Amino acid sequence: MTGRRLDARVRHWAVTYRWLIVLCALVTVLGAVVASQGVHGRLVDGGYTDESAEFRRAEHLLTERYAAGSPQILLVARAERPVDSGQTAVAGHRLAARLGGDPGVASVRSPWTSTDPRLVSADRHAALLLLAVRGDDQQANRTGRRIIREYAGDLPPFRVEAAGRQAINRYAEDQSGRDLLRAELIGIPLVALALLLIFGSFLACVLPVAVGLISIAGATAVLNALARHSSVNVFTLNIISALGFGLAVDYSLIMMSRFREELAGGRAAPEAVRMTMRTAGRTVLVSAAMIALSLSALLFFPTSFHRSLGAGALVVVCLAAVAALVVQPALLALFGHRVGRRRIPLPWLGKRHAHKGEFWYRLAAGVLRRPVVVLVASATVLLLLAAPFASARMGFIDEHWLPRNAAPRLSIEQARKEFPVLNGTTLTALAPDAAHGSAEADRVGRLYSRLPAVDLVTGPEGTFHRGQRVSTPEPVQRAAGTWYAISSQAEPYSGTAQRLVADVRGAPGPGTVLVAGESAALVDMKRSLAGHLVWAVALIIPVAMVLLFLYTGSVLVPVKAMITNLLSLGVSYGSIVVLFQHGLLSQLLGGSATQYTDPLIPAMVFCVAFGLSMDYEVLLVGRIREEYLRTGDTGTAVAEGLQRTGRLVTAAASTVVIALGALMSSSLAVLQLIGVALALAVAVDATVVRCLLVPAIMALAGRWNWWAPASLARLHGRLKERLPDQECELKV
Repeated sequence: MTGRRLDARVRHWAVTYRWLIVLCALVTVLGAVVASQGVHGRLVDGGYTDESAEFRRAEHLLTERYAAGSPQILLVARAERPVDSGQTAVAGHRLAARLGGDPGVASVRSPWTSTDPRLVSADRHAALLLLAVRGDDQQANRTGRRIIREYAGDLPPFRVEAAGRQAINRYAEDQSGRDLLRAELIGIPLVALALLLIFGSFLACVLPVAVGLISIAGATAVLNALARHSSVNVFTLNIISALGFGLAVDYSLIMMSRFREELAGGRAAPEAVRMTMRTAGRTVLVSAAMIALSLSALLFFPTSFHRSLGAGALVVVCLAAVAALVVQPALLALFGHRVGRRRIPLPWLGKRHAHKGEFWYRLAAGVLRRPVVVLVASATVLLLLAAPFASARMGFIDEHWLPRNAAPRLSIEQARKEFPVLNGTTLTALAPDAAHGSAEADRVGRLYSRLPAVDLVTGPEGTFHRGQRVSTPEPVQRAAGTWYAISSQAEPYSGTAQRLVADVRGAPGPGTVLVAGESAALVDMKRSLAGHLVWAVALIIPVAMVLLFLYTGSVLVPVKAMITNLLSLGVSYGSIVVLFQHGLLSQLLGGSATQYTDPLIPAMVFCVAFGLSMDYEVLLVGRIREEYLRTGDTGTAVAEGLQRTGRLVTAAASTVVIALGALMSSSLAVLQLIGVALALAVAVDATVVRCLLVPAIMALAGRWNWWAPASLARLHGRLKERLPDQECELKV
């Protein structure tokens, strides 16, 4: 069956079986609601690391073979009496032994199990317990939740407070569920209000929102099924709910606009539905394919955070497209001319049919008069807004990403004041080929203690300071090999700490030395994510260019689209640094400067924002091409294309911006950042890029916009004969 025959069959089904489609959609939504019960309890705040990275291999060996490893749980035990004397010390020994006996805990460092004086506060009324846990991120999170639940609180004679990464993860898991409800309560009504102002009709407002809710319900059910069999990050539900709702409303808006136009042109409702699917439906299909392509790159990243987000986002995009292309036409056929009636008189809506006195035509005419000035000015502004990303400092999410009054943040801030050891960094170097107590192990310990920025080296081989041994080795039997805890006053994510990782790995030692710790994790994750991002770009851009060529028959248009999309992405990246790393916006939202940019976020923002930007590229370029084929004049085509899509792109983008921007209502800086970055990318793309930059470039290119080598032109012509019609006239 050819593309044209299949397209005609689908249009026929949408009209003929409209009642059946609506009924099936209703049953499906009800089933999805039931199937999504308990989804939040199955999500975990983890999956942020590459399990094949060196630091993860080191952590695994340290916890499984040597009962050591980087601490992920920090407990502060406070008492009215000194913690290192009398009955309080006895109770402390029992507490440490009880924690050490937990099957998920690999090791416990405390004032009662070591001679490290840094684990006791200056007033001797607080003790620091550092727990390393076994397993991957998901297992570590389960252990962390259990330990915090059982031990945090009153354990006479102690009052125990939880801090550290696992406490942050637990807070984020609990808070993200509350934030999801808040975002939906804010985003859905605001989108409905925006649609009401756009269309002036309650029915035209309700139908897109209904399509959006269908998308969310289906995606949540699928995500719940995925969470039963694999690790799904807790933030995935928040992000895909906002993304799915925005896209579904966006696609529904495109279909609705075309349908109302066909009704205004005198067509009967069934024929208007068929024409809508023939034109706007194709645009929605191409747009969904572009976004799905971009999101699919997330599936190839090394972290379950990216993979679960990619899987969920792919599902929600497909559901949004299906809802818009199957359910929406049935609803339009069902309600018919009632969709096209304006029940509320809104003076700013004006006439449905565009004319040359409208804002969008005047804007296009202004761009065409001075395309070089517009091109240089808009590109310069975008580059300046992207420039701050050059000063991005990479570091993982910590207490600075939590609200100022969050309990884990208050606990760790207080602990840093009482225990200065927490303000520096500790690397753990594992030397499997150095026998414990050997001369080689002694030499390596002395060598590490002489490295720049190293204050102290401790471990089974004793304690080393500036090349000298200051304590004797521990008289214990261990597996082959040994390890060293290398302490430095440098911040874990600072350049000094990262150089120290390279120095330890590069120091001459016995065989291969594996390095663990926060600084090593950052170094390894930056390298891993950068490599995977290069592959993602190499996958997305060429395939997206091929899809755009098939859509337009042009070679220049895909190249132009890639360049302009990267410019709008640059603005999004720049905003991450200015608004959150430096704290310009996060402080207004109840947080503080995050100080660092998590390396996982830029890769995620690229894949999502790139696909969203292609949505409006398809709308605008498709309409300009149609006008060019009709008139043969580039200037007229650009002016008419912008005039006829300007209001639609603005309206569609506004719904996506509102849906994503609702994430700003979260109290977690990570969700605020993702919402702002994606919403800003869409807003800039729908305004500066589509209204100024793209028309200026196409005006300068003239006939070259539609050039293609003869062989590619013939290929496009043959494919066009087998595809549905390419008309895509879209207006609000």
